[in-house]
Amino acid sequence: MTQFREFVLGNFKSLVLVLSFIVTMYVQHVNNTTHIAELTAKCTGLELKIQDQYERIDAIKLDKAVFEATMTQFTSIQTDIREMRSDIKELLQK
Repeated sequence: MTQFREFVLGNFKSLVLVLSFIVTMYVQHVNNTTHIAELTAKCTGLELKIQDQYERIDAIKLDKAVFEATMTQFTSIQTDIREMRSDIKELLQK
């Protein structure tokens, strides 16, 4: 017991230094683990937002395709109406 006491008294500064180093490493480990958990949660949230944005882009693409198809149909209907008008004018002139 006296040898242990002499060892502690003789190396007190070194023991305090090693102990404080270990405590500091543990605190950093806990802080880093908490930070990693927060970043993981943020990353999951960002992935959900990105997925939502992709879904919106797909919806916009679909809306654009529907619009283009409607405009194509409108153009053909407009052409048909013009032909019908000209036919009606010809019939009325006779």
